[in-house]
Amino acid sequence: MRYIFFFLILVLLSCNKNNVTLPNSTGSKSEILFVSPDYLWENTLGDIVVNCFTSPIPGIAKNENSFKVLQVNEKEFSSLLKTHTNIVLITSDTTTYFKNNLWANDQLVTFLFFKNDINQFNSECKSIFNIYYDKEISAIKNKILNTSNKAYNKKIYDSFRVKTIIPSEYSQSFDAEDQMLFSYNPQNKDVIKHILIYKLPVDTFDLHHLQLQTNSFFKQHLKGPKENSYVEIETLYPLQMYNDSYRGLWKLKNGFMGGPLIIKPYYLDDQIIVSVAIVFDPKSSKRTYIKEFEAIL
Repeated sequence: MRYIFFFLILVLLSCNKNNVTLPNSTGSKSEILFVSPDYLWENTLGDIVVNCFTSPIPGIAKNENSFKVLQVNEKEFSSLLKTHTNIVLITSDTTTYFKNNLWANDQLVTFLFFKNDINQFNSECKSIFNIYYDKEISAIKNKILNTSNKAYNKKIYDSFRVKTIIPSEYSQSFDAEDQMLFSYNPQNKDVIKHILIYKLPVDTFDLHHLQLQTNSFFKQHLKGPKENSYVEIETLYPLQMYNDSYRGLWKLKNGFMGGPLIIKPYYLDDQIIVSVAIVFDPKSSKRTYIKEFEAIL
């Protein structure tokens, strides 16, 4: 009987240990906290990290950083800072490795190996950058998906076989067999967003044709307030591919509006599905919009 009693105690202790409730993570998902000795950071590693993680987001006319980088040394790494959602610890262990939810929920902690090899460290930083970038996009996608317009999402999938997510604030402004347009254009805000989806035959697809067809739909559906004014792709800023989508700028022909756009092609068996998102918001940074478009297209 005594052995059974002690066995039950051990089981209970083990269960309590495994079911410790972690606090929610803190800090912005666009911030990464680096824990590094000050002498290493200031003399060797800081510039490499900053150049990598604060690189400009493609597709924005004015440079906006991919991440905000914070740095503390081990003594400053308090229990409060240990709950940050994104943490990278510089370590002399034998390899780089990752731990999810080490000190908080929705947290990714990276133990980044460094031992006098700058080239390897730089390569590791680039790989880690992609992991944290994808983590942020995934978090944005999940947040939007929870409140998105499920009817629109299903309608797009049924018509085009792609999983584009339409946030709840959009309404459908055009609907046809081969193209749909969803818009956000409130009367009391100086913000306009559009999501355009259309089909292309596989045998006609190239970048030139993609631009021509997108401009054709823009001219048809996105007109300005003046006569003969409409949205078109800005040719002075060539489209560039990044993370499987084209980035660029749009402008209002015969007008004074403009902003960033993302064009994402989906390659299906017999056709190309193209999702396009544009935003106009002259008073705000564009980072949030670009990340949102990446998440929903």
